[in-house]
Amino acid sequence: MEHPFFLAACSPRKGGNSDCAADAARLALPVPGLIARVADAGVRPCMSCGHCLSRPGECALDGEGDGAAALFAHAAEAQLTLIVSPVYFYHLPAQAKAWIDRAQRWWALPPSAKPAVGRALSAILIGARERGEHLFDGAERSLRYMAIALGMEWHPALHLYGFEGPGALKADVTAQERISRFVAETWRLMESGRDGYAPARAEMAR
Repeated sequence: MEHPFFLAACSPRKGGNSDCAADAARLALPVPGLIARVADAGVRPCMSCGHCLSRPGECALDGEGDGAAALFAHAAEAQLTLIVSPVYFYHLPAQAKAWIDRAQRWWALPPSAKPAVGRALSAILIGARERGEHLFDGAERSLRYMAIALGMEWHPALHLYGFEGPGALKADVTAQERISRFVAETWRLMESGRDGYAPARAEMAR
C-alpha cells in the first residue's frame, strides 16, 4: 500500500539522538507515515554469493526472520524515505549498512525496472565530532548508491555535528528546529515538483 513517507531509524541504541531526530522529523511532516527501527529488523548481511547477479531483483537471504525485503518494500511504497542515522567510524552503523548492502539485488536491473522509480530518498546524519570535513562522506556515498540501485531520486542529507551523549540532541532545541525545517523543505520540494531533487547517478560517486 502506498504511503506518504517512510522513516528508517538506524541507530542500534534506543532512545538516543537518532531516535530523537526521527521524532522531530515525524512531527515536521504534514502527513502520517511508517517508522521502523532498522536494527530491530534482523537484516542478514550480504554474503556476496552472486545470486542477484544471475537473478536480478532476487536475494538468496530473503526469508523468515530477515527483514530486509520488508524495509525495501516500505521505501518503494513511500513518496519520501528518510534515513536517520548516527555515524560510527565515518559510516553508518553495522545494522544499517547491512540493509543498504542488500540493495545490490537491483543493481543490474535496467532503470525502468527498479522498484522505487520516482520515489525520493534523503537522510539526517548525526555525528559526535564537532567538526570534520569528511565525517559524513562515507555514509552519504553509500546512501547515494542505494538510491541508484532502487531507482530513487536523491536529496542531499542534513549533517548534524557534535551530538555525543544519548540526550544531547533532545537538549538542543536549535538542532531540532533545523531538523524540522529540513524535513519540511524536503517535503515541499517533492510536493511542488520543482527541480529540488536530482536522480542519483553512478557518475556522481566515482
